Amino acid sequence: MRDEEFLRNKVPMTKSEVRAISIDKLDLSNKKSMLDVGAGTGSISIQAAREFKQLAVTAVEMNPDGIDIIQQNINKFGLNNIKLIQGTAPADIPDQKYDAIFVGGSGAHLNEIIRFASTHLTEGGVIGLNFILFENAMQVEKLLQDNGFKEIELIEVGVLRWHRLGKGHFFKPNNPTIIVSAQK
Repeated sequence: MRDEEFLRNKVPMTKSEVRAISIDKLDLSNKKSMLDVGAGTGSISIQAAREFKQLAVTAVEMNPDGIDIIQQNINKFGLNNIKLIQGTAPADIPDQKYDAIFVGGSGAHLNEIIRFASTHLTEGGVIGLNFILFENAMQVEKLLQDNGFKEIELIEVGVLRWHRLGKGHFFKPNNPTIIVSAQK
């Protein structure tokens, strides 16, 4: 999905190229449930719910502006397989098992979210997390190891976009994103 398709305002959004890789790492084709923590604009939830109709998505966001824009995006795309929750993770997340968990924002609760994921992710399920700070990625790599996750992978994605400058063109970089994935 193109970024322009989403309603956004000033709420942070995972950009299309990073979103595509992040969703791919979750391996959703045979999954039935997905949790999106720190859902922002809902771009991960929305794209996953549109591409994988069998998927029941739970999106958790603490920012009221984020909740409002996610609901607008859900309505815009006519989706009925997303449950939206305003709250913090993991305190306000339903106590159930998930086949995939995506963490786009942890709100300083990264330790608790990883512990929650270790007990609420189905066997063989996948967790995916996005970071821009190297230190956060290193912290989560250790947390995933300590909580029994396997096949831990970290990749960095850097996207440059073509822009006009006077009579010429240049590539303007987006912030690099570290995508972490692991299996339960």
